[in-house]
Amino acid sequence: MTKTVKVLVLVLMLTVMLHISPAWACACGMPDWSKMSAEEIASTINGMNEEPRIRAAEHGDLPAPPRGYEYDEFYKLLPTN
Repeated sequence: MTKTVKVLVLVLMLTVMLHISPAWACACGMPDWSKMSAEEIASTINGMNEEPRIRAAEHGDLPAPPRGYEYDEFYKLLPTN
């Protein structure tokens, strides 16, 4: 009886864990940069907390700086003049 329960619990855990893949979980956090203006991109990136912003930049999740902006050493977008 206990062996059957353990197997059923294992199957249940696997079905729940496989349904939530890492790619699916991460995809909901990043906006679609291609549909945003330069000002919206700068506002979104500069509004992020420092640690997640730096981590996203190191993983290549931030877009290239839009025209008229550049990244500083902490990956904040600053206007260029």
